[in-house]
Amino acid sequence: MTDAANTSLDAIDHAILDELAIVHTLVDPPPADLDERVCFSIAISNLDAEVARVREDVLVGSGARSAERPRTITFDSESLTVMVTVSITPGGRRRLDGWLAPAGPLRVELRTGGRSGDREHTHAVTADDGGRFVVDGVEPGLAQLLVHVDEPGVTVVTPSVVL
Repeated sequence: MTDAANTSLDAIDHAILDELAIVHTLVDPPPADLDERVCFSIAISNLDAEVARVREDVLVGSGARSAERPRTITFDSESLTVMVTVSITPGGRRRLDGWLAPAGPLRVELRTGGRSGDREHTHAVTADDGGRFVVDGVEPGLAQLLVHVDEPGVTVVTPSVVL
């Protein structure tokens, strides 16, 4: 008996793998904007950033007053927690109400890619002493938060999310 792990693939193996690739593409294709999302996510200039992770992403409330319910997203990193509530304004843009913990007047940037084909925008605000900040009039699409912590050169970066 031969050890199958040490043998090379033959024509039948390649045919099976080709068929599996076709089925996989039909059943679970990659998102059409995957390239755009990847490029957006890695396009930050500060590569020494502290990366936050999504801890929670939930819809808020019952939606009784509108068809669009607010969404609350919480990001955690070693030095900072960022919570944002995303609501849709009457014009279809997004409003982000955010809170930083620990609280402080830190500079917050929201990078957005907008809808497909739109160029990148940065909305910069400063949180108040209680860590609260608001970014209004944001186009729907990919977005990523950058929070500049008081320590020199430290920036907390969230994963990109679709607003």
